[in-house]
Amino acid sequence: MATFALLYSDTGGGHRTAADSIQQAFAVLNGKPHRVEAVNAISYLPRPFNHSEATYRVAINHARWLHYLNYIALDDVQRMQAMGALLTRLDGERLHALFREHPADVYVSCQPQFNPFVPQAMRLWAPNARYAHVVTDLSHIHSFHVTPFADVVTVPTEEAREELITHGIPPQRVIITGQPVIPSLEARVKRGAGSRAERGLRDNLPVVLLLGGGEGAGLLDKTARAIVHADLPVQLVVICGRNQVLRQALSRDIAGPTTQVLGFVDDVPEWMGASDVLITKAGSTTLAEGFVAGLPIIIFDALPGQEEGPCDYAVSHGAAAWCPTPASVVAQLKQWLNDADALERARRASKALARPRAALDIARALTTLCE
Repeated sequence: MATFALLYSDTGGGHRTAADSIQQAFAVLNGKPHRVEAVNAISYLPRPFNHSEATYRVAINHARWLHYLNYIALDDVQRMQAMGALLTRLDGERLHALFREHPADVYVSCQPQFNPFVPQAMRLWAPNARYAHVVTDLSHIHSFHVTPFADVVTVPTEEAREELITHGIPPQRVIITGQPVIPSLEARVKRGAGSRAERGLRDNLPVVLLLGGGEGAGLLDKTARAIVHADLPVQLVVICGRNQVLRQALSRDIAGPTTQVLGFVDDVPEWMGASDVLITKAGSTTLAEGFVAGLPIIIFDALPGQEEGPCDYAVSHGAAAWCPTPASVVAQLKQWLNDADALERARRASKALARPRAALDIARALTTLCE
């Protein structure tokens, strides 16, 4: 029985979602049985990368400029490979512990920060294991994703594949699969489409779903208030994630007959299915889920550097509009509400980008490493 270790971190929600989606995909695959373990492995990395989760949360919420400077400073392929080799030699004992505590036949990186270090350490402590990387950015690939040591690299888009090949990754190793989303997503979206009544939603009024990520980050507060104050003929559902302070404030100030304010929920796919428009920040996973739901998308926030590529991808394909201010979000909503053809074009463009079976395709690609 082959063993797979899916390496992720909680620097944003997309990396854990990728690992969870692939793990679920393995569970429904037919064929030989496999043992699949999802491992939050960030603490095994050399310093200072083993503290990335804490520094990431602080940076994106309080010092985005610092996050961007770090992003561009590390965006150099040769520098990353040299740094990985050096730090693995100088401070690699935690990586040694990763292989002792989580032995596997295939190590799969679902977070690009593992790429400079884990393959280097495998040469020393897991020489017979294979390595794969799952790219979770739709386009504008950061140098962390460029790993010449991977046996297989899966990418979500043709644009991402071309970028990796330009950086020297052999074309035969790069497989286009789509962005990994949970295998049940499409079915859950369809169930949600018939659940408006049980969610307190009317059938005769468009539903706008406003997401701010797991932490409720970004311009969510001002955007929600602007939509309500514009008095548009819509029903608004605001999902604040784990930001309880924001949820309480919005519940007090704007909740009403056509506005719902929720905290962290585990049924976002069903809410997407019940909605007509998605407003979100430019996380690759959320955008990919919106594509599967066939939703026209308004992107109101994007982390500099990290989320500019996903934003550009969705906008350039006609599936999304970039509206970085509350006023521009309201203006775009008004335009779509007054132009059914434009709204339908965005819906079709979004659906055309959907890859609901991406996680299954990734799992199949990974199994070939053990044949």
